[in-house]
Order: sequence, then structure tokens, then C-alpha cells
Amino acid sequence: MSDDVARPDLMDPDDLLAIIRGERGYALSYHELLARTDPRMLLAYRQLYSEFTLQPRYLDARRRELVWTGLLTAASEHVGSLHLERALAAGVEPAELQAAVRLAGVAEAWDALHFAHSRWGDLLGSDDHEAGYDQLVTTARGPLTAAEAELVLLVCAGSRMCEDQYVAHLRRAYDMELPEAEIVETVSYLLLPKGANTLLWATDLYLDQFRRGTFAPGTVLESASHDVRRD
Repeated sequence: MSDDVARPDLMDPDDLLAIIRGERGYALSYHELLARTDPRMLLAYRQLYSEFTLQPRYLDARRRELVWTGLLTAASEHVGSLHLERALAAGVEPAELQAAVRLAGVAEAWDALHFAHSRWGDLLGSDDHEAGYDQLVTTARGPLTAAEAELVLLVCAGSRMCEDQYVAHLRRAYDMELPEAEIVETVSYLLLPKGANTLLWATDLYLDQFRRGTFAPGTVLESASHDVRRD
């Protein structure tokens, strides 16, 4: 931590808020409250937010903001237009943002397709709901690559906490040989809009697939423990 924020207890709240405005371009209501009552908590959150949304990790800016656009749509998150603005600044076209939004909408169709094909598969001529889902995905993703669409759908399924859909997209991501660190980064974004319990649900399921043999871990996660809690 830089010297200017090393002793938050000694900082003037307005100076602390000025630092946040300088980094983010704005201050939110909880910044105002915490700067004046719990500056240490605010600085801890500032660091977490910075690592999550400002500092590059494994996804490039384009993929990161496409994932965020899908996640914010899936979560019906009213506060988040900044991520769309960052996407445009990173060179993402409006048509590509629209595709990420469409994919969030398509993610919602999973349940209806699963219900119909499991209930009336004999009449529909197929019990494979994923085939119809894939048709929707192919149409919805438009200019996005298959890999970009997969990451968007993965985080949308996680936001919905739909287990079979989420596992299906994890499996597909591994089948496509997407970089393991990019998959983990995508899943980690669930924390901010959806909370720690949703992230824990998602990471528990993730590691559980290694134990079940759904897919094999890559070199990044091959040493991760599979002993997870599912309660």
C-alpha cells in the first residue's frame, strides 16, 4: 500500500475520497459512509475492487468486460454501466456488447428447454435439450468467438446457480481447452455482484468435478485439493 494510505486512521475522509475518485472517477454512497466511519474497511475493499476490476489478470480487457456485461445482465445489476464503458474503450463494438447481453438472455432458456425435453422427449423426438440450447447460443453470440461466448455463458450460469448448466459450461470450457486461469478468473467475478455464498457454490462445484472425473484439471489446478464442502 502506498504511503498516502498507509495510516487510514490518520487520513482526512475527504482526502481518502479524493483518492478513490481519482482511481474510479466517482465515489459511491458507501464510500462516503465508510470513509467517515471505517476507513480501514474502505481501504481493504478498495484493494479488493482494484484487483477484481482494474488490475489486469489473465483475461484481456476485451474478454474481461464482455464477461462483466453478461454477468451484470444475468444478475439484473443496475449499477455497472462503467463496465460497458470500459468495454467500448477497449475496442469492443456495441454489436458485441449486444451479443453478450443476448447470451445472458439465452442462459435463462436452459431451464425451459431442460423441462420440455425431459418431460416430453418422446413427443419432441429428442430428450437432448442441449442441442436446442446450442442453436440459440450460435445465433445469439453473433460476432463473438465461441471462446468468448463460452466464458460469458459460464459466468451467467454461475450467477443463476443452475448446477447442471454451470457444470455443462465448465465441461465445455475444458473441452475447448480455454486457459484454466481465465476460467477461474471468470468464475471469481461472481463475488462482487452475487456475494461470497454464490462464489463458494461455484468454486465447490468446480473442484468437485475433478473428484468426479467430469474433466481433468490442467497444470494450474492439478495440485488443488478436491476435498470440498457442499453444504
